[in-house]
Amino acid sequence: MYRILCERPARELGAGLTWLKQDGKIIEFPTMEEAGAKAKELSKNIPVTKVKYTAKNYNIGGDE
Repeated sequence: MYRILCERPARELGAGLTWLKQDGKIIEFPTMEEAGAKAKELSKNIPVTKVKYTAKNYNIGGDE
């Protein structure tokens, strides 16, 4: 499974990392291509770079 990591740089609110969520649930994608396309789409819609979206491989049952 693949997820999108949202990274907020240390500016007004301080740095932060979280998985992309919808209605409080983490969004997962079956392929890196789909996750990457969504991350690119989200990044294009931000007028000022306040959040960085990155597709990441996530192993269910892993160390995270």
